[in-house]
Amino acid sequence: MKIKYVAFDSFGVKSMCTFVRTNDISITIDPGIAWETSSFPLPFFKKEELDFKYSNEIKRACRNSDVIVITHYHYDHFSPNNPFLYKDKLLLLKDPNKDINKSQRHRGNDFLMSIKNKVKKLEIADNRCFVFGKTKIRFSSPVWHGAKNTGLGFVLMVVIDDGKEKLLFTSDLNGIYTEEYVDLISNEKPDYIIFDGAPTYLLGYVMSFKNLELCVRNTIRLLENTASRLYVIDHHLLRDYRYKELYYEVFKRARELGKKLLTAAEAVGKEPAVIEAYKKYGPTKWKEWERMTWARFRKIKKKIK
Repeated sequence: MKIKYVAFDSFGVKSMCTFVRTNDISITIDPGIAWETSSFPLPFFKKEELDFKYSNEIKRACRNSDVIVITHYHYDHFSPNNPFLYKDKLLLLKDPNKDINKSQRHRGNDFLMSIKNKVKKLEIADNRCFVFGKTKIRFSSPVWHGAKNTGLGFVLMVVIDDGKEKLLFTSDLNGIYTEEYVDLISNEKPDYIIFDGAPTYLLGYVMSFKNLELCVRNTIRLLENTASRLYVIDHHLLRDYRYKELYYEVFKRARELGKKLLTAAEAVGKEPAVIEAYKKYGPTKWKEWERMTWARFRKIKKKIK
């Protein structure tokens, strides 16, 4: 199995696009891209430059793919304005009519109308398995895009198993909120896990410290309960230059366990863009912050009470 990290937040763009090649088939997962938030320490011209660069990388990945997977209908996970990305491809996608919020239902159905005469074949993927020679592409039932009952709707997790190695791609869990998700991932016994960390750039606004602690604890459980060769943590977490301090206990535990926990950028030998940009351009939204140790979490909980 060959895995290529096509476009990720640690590269400087909102994306989680991944290319996988097995002996049987080539797959692009979530060919979407968007500009980083205003708190991301890059000037306009650099964001524009990176968007152009990685949009082209996504196009190249799609051209070289037999199958394109779409786990949900947020613009950093699919590209509705370029239907030719999907020309003559097998498209496996999240059901646009079930277990979905209103905005994504509209986006999903509009998208299907725009590409229905261009794709080779289209299949609803929720809780299904597709077989190509020795390679299986399996999809979870819809799981929450964040905390339970969030208004953000649902996503599909994806497993690609070529008979020798197995990749699990979580899509947007917005961090691992529940032990149920830990169990779902652990039971697959994946060799490689690509997952998103919590959206800490929204901490204290959309995301609570309580939910951050849940994500930290469950990510540690995941590290403890699996024996994967590589854990790639990226996407929402890598929009925040404080991420190593806010996920301090996770990275500390990974070191203690001898687990290879990297961003997509680090997996290809690069420094995460948010850190590189912070060093070059300085802070934006956050000028001061504290390391989130267990003692710090306890202190915050006492204050809340």
